[in-house]
Order: sequence, then C-alpha cells, then structure tokens
Amino acid sequence: MKIFFLGPLNSTFVKNDIYILEKKHILIKENSSIGRKFKGILNLLVITFRSIYKAFKADALFCWFADYTTLIPVILAKLLRKRAYVVAGGFDVCYIPEMNYGAKARKFRWFCVKNTFKYCTQIIAVSEYARKMLEKQTNGIHAPAKVIYNAIKTQALINSQPENPERKYVLTVSGTYSKIEFYIKGLDRFIKLAYLLSERKFVLAGLVSDALAIAINMAKDIPNIEIIPGPLSFDEELVPLYYKSSAYVQLSIDETFGMAVVESMACGCLPIVSPNGALPELICDSSYVANDDNDVIALIEKSFSIDEKERDIFVAHSKKFDIQIREKNLPL
Repeated sequence: MKIFFLGPLNSTFVKNDIYILEKKHILIKENSSIGRKFKGILNLLVITFRSIYKAFKADALFCWFADYTTLIPVILAKLLRKRAYVVAGGFDVCYIPEMNYGAKARKFRWFCVKNTFKYCTQIIAVSEYARKMLEKQTNGIHAPAKVIYNAIKTQALINSQPENPERKYVLTVSGTYSKIEFYIKGLDRFIKLAYLLSERKFVLAGLVSDALAIAINMAKDIPNIEIIPGPLSFDEELVPLYYKSSAYVQLSIDETFGMAVVESMACGCLPIVSPNGALPELICDSSYVANDDNDVIALIEKSFSIDEKERDIFVAHSKKFDIQIREKNLPL
C-alpha cells in the first residue's frame, strides 16, 4: 500500500512511526513543519499543493497532529474514499486559555484542526489524557478515536548501557524554542530546584532559540546547573546523558505524553513527574508524582540512594511503551 505520510519528519516519535510503517508499506512523505510569519504562509501554500498531488497518488493518508496542513488532504481523502488516520497528542488537543496556548486559541488554526478531526477516518490519541482533551475540545464531534501510546526502541536503549553507569546528574530534556513552552514545560521550576539543592548537579538539555536564552539568563548565577543547547544527537549525546543521570524530572503544566520520561526509564533513571496531563500515566508508581518542590527534592535524594539492580523496575516498566506494541496496534 502507498501511504501519504504527513508530519514533522525530524521528531523522534514521528521517525518511529515511519520505521514501523515502512516495513509493510511505501511511504510518500511530506514535512508538515511550516515555520512562522510570512515564510510560514508561503510554506503552507507549497505544502498544500504538494499534499494534494501526493494524496491522489496514495492509497491512504497518515497525519501526525491535526494542523493547518492536514485539513485539505483529509477532506480530499474523504472525497476519494481513502482512509485518513490522524495522530492527536500535542498543540492540536492542548488548550491553556490563560496562556493563549493551543490550537483552539487561534480561530483559523482551530478551524483546520477540528475539521481534520471531524472528517478523518480514525484518530490515534497518544495517551488517555490526549483522548480526553480531544473529547473536551471538540465537544465529542470527531471521528472514532483510540489510544495507542507513543513508542520507544526499548531494547536499543537497554543495550546502550555502559558497564558501570556513573549516576551523577539530575536531568531534564526539552527541545522547545519558545518562551511560552519554556514555562509550560516547567523549566523555570527545574532551574529553581537547582538553586534549592545546591549539592546536586543539574542538567537541562536540548533547548534552542528564545527558550535557550531564557534558561541561560535564569541560571547564570547557579553554578550547579549546566545548560546544554540543542538540538542533541540521540545516540551520541542524549542516551549517554540518561545513563549519567540518577533522576529524570519533568514538571510540565500540561503534557500529552512525555517521550523523554519513558526513554530515561529505559536507561534506569528514577522518574519524577508533575501530576499534570499524561505524565502520571507513564510512570511505574504513583509515589513518583511530585505535587510540590519538597516532593521533588525528596525523590531526587531517594534516587541517589538506589543501586543499578533497584533501577530494573524502571527499565521493566518502560517496555510497556516498546515500539513492537505500537507496531501491533497501529491500524495500518
């Protein structure tokens, strides 16, 4: 089968689905990342024309996220009686009105998103939380939806373990670039925690652009935190960081999944998450949900008291999100 695959092609979770689908199908790919301002408008027009052509050539459509670029291909697929699958689990279903964040905060973008969800064949939500947000934002007016968790290549991560990991860091990872996402990801809290826990070494890795500048400025007088700019090489930089870390911390205000939480568990990190979004769905024990800074600090200290054998529980739990499970459950 020929599948027109539309999405942000450089994202890890998108690459995983490409890896899965290319085993059985021929993919006709298109990068949906359009950029911003005038350049974004031009890119949207170009991508739309290319998408119309590619949709005619394909037997089915697979979109990662509903957005500006997905509405016309989805409607075209419906008119041509071709199946159209849409993965929901990001800006498309998030909505934080007080921060003007989410597709629903922008009228035209939301028009594209809600009608993509309405006219596609099936929606694949990346978590139970993402499915609930889909239901809430669309008032239940959408195509049939099912939850299939995002996936990692668990065994490859386990096989990357060094002989004697030196667990010396408290880590968080984010590839965000904007000011608003810097705060949504809770990165200001992470930097504050480094100040409060001065005897531990903190690492914030992956930021670019405005978010990176904010982090550098916020951390300039805190000697025990290292800011590592992105983008990062997954195998050469990120995986070794996981294995050098005792705890992985994610304190997002809103989160539809959390790939780095799952990846870090596969590498033996103790996960510490906020009670927000899908994060509690990802971890092996509710005791690793931190409701305040004191909880986070206590869990960080606990992480430095456990040995590699005790970390096997995190590794075992990460297999719940193995790529073979997603491969089995994807409808294509």
